[in-house]
Amino acid sequence: MSTTVRRAWRRMRRAYLHACARDDAAGRGVQVPSGVWVCDRCEEALLELASFREHLRLVHPI
Repeated sequence: MSTTVRRAWRRMRRAYLHACARDDAAGRGVQVPSGVWVCDRCEEALLELASFREHLRLVHPI
């Protein structure tokens, strides 16, 4: 399997798991954030775009 296909599969699986988690939380009356950013390089999940950009700037400089 090529790297692009594996990456797309991993992203699709992660999106599905996040959607299921949001549906489960909504059913239990728990509030969850609407946006989650996940770093492709280290798989760290961040809840704010600003913190995601800061993570990329500090941890993975180009």
